[in-house]
Amino acid sequence: MTIAFRPIRLAVLAMAALPAACAYTGGDIGNPLARRLDWYSYVAGDDIRAHCDAGSPDRFRLVYNAVWGKQLRMYDLDGVRRVLVARATRQGEVRIEPAAPLASWQAAEGRTPLDDATYARLVAAFAASGMFAPPPVGLDLPSRSYFWTAAYCRDGRYGFTAWKYPSSTFSSLTFDRALFALDRTGVPPRSAGPVPFDPDWESLARYGREVQFTLTVGRSGLVR
Repeated sequence: MTIAFRPIRLAVLAMAALPAACAYTGGDIGNPLARRLDWYSYVAGDDIRAHCDAGSPDRFRLVYNAVWGKQLRMYDLDGVRRVLVARATRQGEVRIEPAAPLASWQAAEGRTPLDDATYARLVAAFAASGMFAPPPVGLDLPSRSYFWTAAYCRDGRYGFTAWKYPSSTFSSLTFDRALFALDRTGVPPRSAGPVPFDPDWESLARYGREVQFTLTVGRSGLVR
């Protein structure tokens, strides 16, 4: 039997996606339970930082928060395998299958092998977008907004930065189009724009039935 919900307004489902503070050490972040437990650590790139030293391969992790609960896009890439792993959550009708009750919250995944030239162009787009410049310390990233984050290990050095809409730095990004063009998840990206006032969401959030949080950029990663 399949049960369909449109829209989702159940507190237990909101809690299933609530970011927690466990350490991400690898695994399927597309799984909704993994996102609940490991989201903060995954975004911060704690696993990347832990293995970043002289001689370490370059690694990049980019996350696009297109309003939490609407769409998340996650991209992982390293300089050895050169396979772009893309994940994207889907919005719409949710079907509850008794055999797999969380399947509708599982992110779609696609893998794209990169040749040397494509990999080099992508890293150049990261640089042109300011990924390796000093981070915007103190920048707040509310979950109910649009922003990109990047955690990386490059030349044996860990770094973290972010871009929030609306801003001139967000508007000047070039890596977003490059990533979307290589994305094989099959999920169209949500374009950034003003987030309209939603009285239903506001009412549920007031009683703790909608997920809301704010990440803050520090000098070397997210502020704890």
